[in-house]
Amino acid sequence: MSSNPSGRRYAVVTTCHAAGYETYGRTMIETFLAHWPAEVPLLLYHEGFEPPMAPGRIEAHDLMAACPGLVDFKRRHAGNPRANGQRPRWRPVRLGSLVMTLPLPLRTPSYRWDAVRFAHKSYAVFDAARRTDADVLIWIDADTRFFADVSLAELAVLAPVQSAVACLRRPDFTETGFVAYNLRHPETPRLLAEFEAMYAGDLLFAEREYTDCWLFDIVRARAEARGAHVHDIAEGAGRERSHVLADSRLGAFMDHLKGDRKGGIASRADDLRAARNEHYWKKRA
Repeated sequence: MSSNPSGRRYAVVTTCHAAGYETYGRTMIETFLAHWPAEVPLLLYHEGFEPPMAPGRIEAHDLMAACPGLVDFKRRHAGNPRANGQRPRWRPVRLGSLVMTLPLPLRTPSYRWDAVRFAHKSYAVFDAARRTDADVLIWIDADTRFFADVSLAELAVLAPVQSAVACLRRPDFTETGFVAYNLRHPETPRLLAEFEAMYAGDLLFAEREYTDCWLFDIVRARAEARGAHVHDIAEGAGRERSHVLADSRLGAFMDHLKGDRKGGIASRADDLRAARNEHYWKKRA
C-alpha cells in the first residue's frame, strides 16, 4: 500500500483502437501496471481489440457500447468533411452593392478540425467521470510510456485539492496528454457538462478549431472566469516548449511519444529544454 497523505482516490482513463494498441497502447498499459500504485485503476476504453486482463487494475469498457453520445456524434458527421479534418475557406464577393461571402475549396486536411477523431478521447473522459468513484480522474494519452514509479503523494501534488483541473498550459492551446479532473470540486461537473455539450449540440463548429485541446480551453477559461483555480503542472514551461510534458515534473516518471514520436522508443533528446537527471533521459542525451 502506497502512502496516501491526502486520502484522495485516483483513477486514470485512456482510450485506444486496435492499431494503436499494437503500436503504443500495449506499452502504455504494461508500464502503467509496472509503475502505478495498485490502488489506482486504469479505465481502458477499447476499440476493436481484446483488452488485457488485470483484475483490480484495469477496468475495460468497449468505447462505442459505453458512449452512445459518441456513436450519435459520429453518425451525424460521418459524411461531413468539416468534422473530419477539413474546413472551408471563405472569401468576400461583391455583386454590385451586395457583398456575399462564398466558400473556397476545402482547406488541406488537418488534425485541428478533425472533430470526429478527438471525440473518442473526449467521450471516454465524460463516461469515466460519471462511472468512477475516484476523487480525481486523470486522463493520459495512450501513446505514453512510464519508466519510474508513481506515488500517491506525487499525485496529490500534481492535482491540488483547491484546483478544479490540473493540466499542462501553453500559450496556443493546452497540452491535454495529461489532465487531472478534481471531481469533488464544485466547478468540475459544470466544466465537464459544458465540454460534453460542445459535442452533443454540435456547438464546437462555431469555434476556431475542433480538437479536444481547443474545446477544453474554452470550458477551462469559462470556469476560471467563474473563479475556479486551474493548476499549471508545467509551471510556465509551456511558454517556451510545445512538447512541454517532458520538461514538467511529469517527466520524472513518464514520456509522451506524441506525433511523429508515436511507436518509438522515447522522445528525442532535443525535446528537452533543459537537461534532466533521470537515467531514462540521460540515455537520450
